[in-house]
Amino acid sequence: MTKSAHEKNGEKTDYFSAGKPVHRLSYCAFLDVLGFSERIRTSYKDGTANALLESFHKILAKSIARLKENTDESMLYFKSFTDNVVLAHPRFSDDMESEFGFTLWSIREYQFQMALKGFFIRGGLAVDQLFMDGNSVYGMALLTAHDLESKVAVNPIVVLCDNTMKLVDKHIGYYSGEAAPQVRDVLKGPDGRYFLNYLTECIIEGDDREYLDAKSLRRHKKQVESALKAYASIPTVFSKFAWLAEYHNYFCDTVSGYPEYNEAMKVSATICAVQFQRITKKK
Repeated sequence: MTKSAHEKNGEKTDYFSAGKPVHRLSYCAFLDVLGFSERIRTSYKDGTANALLESFHKILAKSIARLKENTDESMLYFKSFTDNVVLAHPRFSDDMESEFGFTLWSIREYQFQMALKGFFIRGGLAVDQLFMDGNSVYGMALLTAHDLESKVAVNPIVVLCDNTMKLVDKHIGYYSGEAAPQVRDVLKGPDGRYFLNYLTECIIEGDDREYLDAKSLRRHKKQVESALKAYASIPTVFSKFAWLAEYHNYFCDTVSGYPEYNEAMKVSATICAVQFQRITKKK
């Protein structure tokens, strides 16, 4: 991972010039946990507040520590507050392909590890002007990433802005056939919007071949099914996890050729089926 070119007194200064803060073209991701505020409210009502706090604090602390490890010696920047994370990477190359890869890897790992503990991430990844240091984040890239998270990313996925999508299309053009890493790392949703394929974290590079992390894929299935059961009576939330189940099963189809795979890793179609009802006379 590319190291930060500028550092002063232990603080990275990639967003400073002659001691003054400056904008730089950057990737910026805004991430949060889907439905977390409602989970907090519910936990106080049903007496599980301490259990939720303990579970969330443990996985978040571990995930943030990993993000910090990734960013301390690189040009990646991050901030966290409650269940929100901002991750950014300033431009250092002409085409920004490497920067996209570094940003994607960190987001994907965070998203995957949180999902395995039942905390599903929704967010947006934008590219635009940005300033970021140890105290603040400022710029259009942040505003666009936040808008993507709050207005576009209906489901628990990290979606790309239009300009980032154009860059991905450009990067794919560098390769022949299916050789482009972006073909695996990024998917297109039914609405045409690109999003990060975080389940590729289940594919492990070995000495002689790739391996499927079957244990983690089964755990992801279990967490999705638990969410579907928990929100079965709340259609607006259930639909988000039904979408996630479809994504999980799509990914399963793409890795069905691995020796470690079996069909039991898919989310049950019965659990994620949309329920229809006839209108009845109100009493």
